[in-house]
Amino acid sequence: MSKLRRLLRHGHGKEAAVSAPRGYVPVIVGLGADSKRFAIHLTMLGDAKMLELLYVSAEEFGFRNPGILRIPCDADSFERWMHGKNSPPLDLCVAFC
Repeated sequence: MSKLRRLLRHGHGKEAAVSAPRGYVPVIVGLGADSKRFAIHLTMLGDAKMLELLYVSAEEFGFRNPGILRIPCDADSFERWMHGKNSPPLDLCVAFC
């Protein structure tokens, strides 16, 4: 079992079963019922806007929050922003359930 999957299994409920394609990181974007799950490509972790969102996430949820990474941002806005950054043939963001 991969280290990522072991780490994800420490989450709660549906989050424990989340996996992402190779080279992607699973995240939950939004708060409450309007949250969506995404898989973001590892290259996006170095993007300035993504780093800003990760910093906000760390301030809100802490650095040692168990389970899947949560980003406190409007999910639809996040999805539009990510799809605007796509450069074929690599999708930088994949929505999944």
